[in-house]
Amino acid sequence: MVARDDSVIRGSLIASLVILVLSFALNIFLWQWGGSQADTADRAKDQLSSTQQTLRVLQSKADLMKAMLGVGGSTEAEREELIRSVGGEEDMQAIIAQYQTDMAYFGQEVAPQDQNYPKLPEFLVSSIRSNNEILAKARQDVDKAQENAKRDVDNARSAQKVAEDAAEKAANDLADAQQKFAEERKAMKAQTEATADKLTKKSRELLAATDAAKVAEDEFNKKVAQLTATIESQRQELNRLRSDRFESFQGEVTSVRGRNGGNVVMINLGAADQLRPNVTFGVLDGDATRPEEADVKATIRVTRIRDSHLASANVVSRAGIASPIVEGDKIYSPFWAPGRNVKIALVGDIDIDGDGEPDNEAVKAQIRAAGAEVVETQVVNGQVKNLDNSVRFLVEGTRTELGDVNADLADVQEMNNEKVQQLENEGILIAAAQEMGVTVIPAWKLNAYLRTIDDSLTTPLGSAARGSDFQPETNTFQTRSLPSIYKQQEEALERGNQVRIRP
Repeated sequence: MVARDDSVIRGSLIASLVILVLSFALNIFLWQWGGSQADTADRAKDQLSSTQQTLRVLQSKADLMKAMLGVGGSTEAEREELIRSVGGEEDMQAIIAQYQTDMAYFGQEVAPQDQNYPKLPEFLVSSIRSNNEILAKARQDVDKAQENAKRDVDNARSAQKVAEDAAEKAANDLADAQQKFAEERKAMKAQTEATADKLTKKSRELLAATDAAKVAEDEFNKKVAQLTATIESQRQELNRLRSDRFESFQGEVTSVRGRNGGNVVMINLGAADQLRPNVTFGVLDGDATRPEEADVKATIRVTRIRDSHLASANVVSRAGIASPIVEGDKIYSPFWAPGRNVKIALVGDIDIDGDGEPDNEAVKAQIRAAGAEVVETQVVNGQVKNLDNSVRFLVEGTRTELGDVNADLADVQEMNNEKVQQLENEGILIAAAQEMGVTVIPAWKLNAYLRTIDDSLTTPLGSAARGSDFQPETNTFQTRSLPSIYKQQEEALERGNQVRIRP
């Protein structure tokens, strides 16, 4: 019994050892198989990641190629992102560099998102056609100028040839007459008294020939003077045509802010137009076509430059509530021009307030307040100083008076030489301005310009003040309640020279 139990136990131990060994072997096999499967999975994952990265790069390349061909409507930022994502390869760097070089042919007027290969030939063809048109027009202008110059030279040469022929004929006639005179004189010496009448006759013939030569020379000089006058007249006419200037609007109101129709406006002028603060403009209706004929709705003064084409301005005066400032209204000032200072010169005495005294210094101050520059001109020995075609206006005031033209000669001779010289200088200055193309305007027109822009610049004060310029301002505030101190007086009430005490 004991032996059988021992055999059973021994058999159980052996079976347990066998099972344990088999389990250990199975665990080793499963561990090795699991490690192999994990390595295989890692390799597959790495291969998948590499494949996905390659796919993304290829997709970026395809998107970049589409953008270069103008397919898909990509923006400039998207295009730059695609370039950065595929720019690591040498081939793509060469393609991108060539693309950027080709796109540089586009002008600034073409938006970056519209720069692609399909539109490049169209742009180049359009540019070539435009340049060809400009070149053809330039050639036509050159040919026309050469033709006109040749015609003028031919005319001048023809006139010169006629004059030279006339002078040569006169010289030949004179030489012939002199030779004939010499021969007759020699014969006279031989014939003495017998040839006296012939000598007198030949002398008369010589005198006639000399007179004819003199007449021919005078005609030649007259023709030269006439041609010179014609050239001078044409030169002045050319200067006049070049000096024609037409007024135009300078900007418009883009928005209106504030109460009561807006007390702050935004205009489309700014730093790029070299606008500066404190420049004053008149606001005109948006439908107006000629600024010099339009009614001014309001006056604005620039307070701040906000951008290249944006500035803010305060409303300093209005024509009335019936004409509010609205978006699209035009602005204009004859005393401001984009990129340069408007120059104005004065000549003569200018009386703007009607008191009979010259107000030249006040006018200069008004011009400077309006934003323009005053040019101090002078005439020295008949030559005009500080006046050129950059001056916008020459304001003509009252010319210097010399006195009664019907006075006696002695009185005329006693006139002040300084006034005579001053009047002569004024005439020289006005003539020079007209020759240079400077617009000459009367003083009342300048005053009208200033009043149009800002009436506060031209409202006279002092003895020349007008009551109509200072109308009373109405008060729209209505008082509904007052303190009792203003309704009932408890103390003494004064009437005349008596003081009455209320009970």
